[in-house]
Amino acid sequence: MAELFGAISPLDWGIVAFYLLLCVGIGLYAGGKPGNPADYFRTSGNVPWWAASFSIVATETSLLTVISIPAVAYGGSLVFLQLAAGYIIGRILVAWLILPSYFRGDLVTPYALFEQRFGNGFRRLSSFIFLLTRLLADGVRLFAAAIPLKIITGLDYPTAIALIALLTLAYTWYGGLRSVIWIDVLQLAVYTLCAVFIVWYTLGLLSGLPDASALLRDAGKLTVIQLPTSFSDIFFTPYNLVGAVIGGLFLAMASHGTDHLIVQRLLACGKTSAARKALIASGFLVFGQFALFLFAGLMLWLFYEGASIAALGLNNPDELMLTFVTAELPAGTVGLFVAALFAAAMSTLSSSLSALSSSTFFDLFPKLASRGNQMRSSRLLMVVWTLIFIGFASLFTDTANPIVELGLGIAGYTYGALLGSFLMAIYSPITQNQAITGLISCVLGMALIILLSPLAWPWYTFCGLLIFSGVSLSLYKLRLAR
Repeated sequence: MAELFGAISPLDWGIVAFYLLLCVGIGLYAGGKPGNPADYFRTSGNVPWWAASFSIVATETSLLTVISIPAVAYGGSLVFLQLAAGYIIGRILVAWLILPSYFRGDLVTPYALFEQRFGNGFRRLSSFIFLLTRLLADGVRLFAAAIPLKIITGLDYPTAIALIALLTLAYTWYGGLRSVIWIDVLQLAVYTLCAVFIVWYTLGLLSGLPDASALLRDAGKLTVIQLPTSFSDIFFTPYNLVGAVIGGLFLAMASHGTDHLIVQRLLACGKTSAARKALIASGFLVFGQFALFLFAGLMLWLFYEGASIAALGLNNPDELMLTFVTAELPAGTVGLFVAALFAAAMSTLSSSLSALSSSTFFDLFPKLASRGNQMRSSRLLMVVWTLIFIGFASLFTDTANPIVELGLGIAGYTYGALLGSFLMAIYSPITQNQAITGLISCVLGMALIILLSPLAWPWYTFCGLLIFSGVSLSLYKLRLAR
């Protein structure tokens, strides 16, 4: 694969360099001069709902989404959209069941809600779980983002990782969340434009192909709904209508209702009504985005006449999009694609840096908010987390799929526990000790389920929610019975 990027022209390099400088420039300008940590990590609450919505979509879109989703359609069909439908339903439920609680009072992180309900100890424990989950998941994403850069430039992985991280820090450090949100808007536009161009350009290359839709239909590539063939199929096959929709629903409730990475943007809207618009709109935007990337994969399937990955001389499906772009697109557009890869990588990392620094400042070490130069402490945490991400991502030395899948699936260990914690905090009378026991039991139980059972990954969050709720409520009932 090392030769894939050998034909990149000076024009392409110029486009990439211009894009990276534009990101830093806009980030510095949009960030303004935040005067306190709350403004730095949450903004003053006047971010337009549509900008927050675009930022949510950019945040949950990693580089792996850009190159992997087309490969899903190439090797399969459109059944991935079933999961995206569950994402929409989950966001709607969060908008009414959880979101209003975040705007009662002056919360800077969602875990502050736990201090009011279960005490400071549970707030710190939940924050620690969030920090660990984000480090593992997004640290692997950072490593994955460095793979194309290594191939393009010949840099080693640690250097490529450091370059991405330090460029991201350049605008995140100064303006905080406001810079992150507005750069996310730019980054969403860049990789969406790139995907649209690839689809349009490929359609042009296929203009002489008769009845392309019939070819896709006959090969089963246009299948959107896949019904389970048996009861066990519901739980052990990832992409069936029941499992995908229900699994996607609870996954979205956890990620968009409890993960500070997303909640931070909702708090930036300033009021519940605006946050609801941002959250629900993001679900439809993600659905459209997945449809676009999947359609790009179908165009590649037509272009390569359905050839297998091995027949194309590729090591894995993720190389498919990279191969097509570098071999078929004209000069200048390859640079746009590389810029899109940077956009996807930097949007995820910048969001993690802001969210992790915020939770560390307010949840784990709240005394920082009352000591010394608060803004200096806030920005120092940005630097510290950047270095931690660089160190963690540099531990990986190869591109083996199991490593990447582990990092991307790590949320399955904790999302059910966090979602259960929030729902029980809002709608049940359980106490701190019962919540802590439920949280620990859930994480341990999910570790056993993930490692030892063939349960399909969309069910992880729902299963974790059942464990947390069952343990904590059972302990509460035992206490009443004494």
